[in-house]
Amino acid sequence: MARASLDYNSIDALPDNFWNKVNKTDTCWLWTAKMDDGYGRFAIAGKMYLVHRLTMAVLKEKLDPNMVVDHICGTRNCCNPDHLRQVTVRKNTIGKKKQKDHTTCVNGHPLVGPDALVLISIRKSRHNGKVRSVTCKVCNSTKNVKYIEQKSQLADTITQCDNG
Repeated sequence: MARASLDYNSIDALPDNFWNKVNKTDTCWLWTAKMDDGYGRFAIAGKMYLVHRLTMAVLKEKLDPNMVVDHICGTRNCCNPDHLRQVTVRKNTIGKKKQKDHTTCVNGHPLVGPDALVLISIRKSRHNGKVRSVTCKVCNSTKNVKYIEQKSQLADTITQCDNG
């Protein structure tokens, strides 16, 4: 849950550079930049915000301080406001316990079975130490290609200094 001192409801619009970090798939809007424990992070005026809470507050509805934002799709880095809802902490916890094991990624690629292309790793969690993480290699490769293309375009726009 985000720090209570951040006022998400005071943000009127998302800056242009926010959208450069979002990969809009057929279903989810996947955050591709800074993440903490699987949740997207974005800085505005020197303050770090949770991305899903930002999109909810700016694009859908104001946040109730007594509620948490739940990912209906189950994808932590999704910031599609249609996939988000405000629920009590209790309902969010119960929902997580009922959540079925995911056998495909958000784009439909298999995560289990003989056709699965996955990367299994251990990642640090700020809540409970280490967590096993399963990443779809197909989606990860697509994300990496997009990142390299963006970096290449940026390098093409940089001109050399007159002094060097």
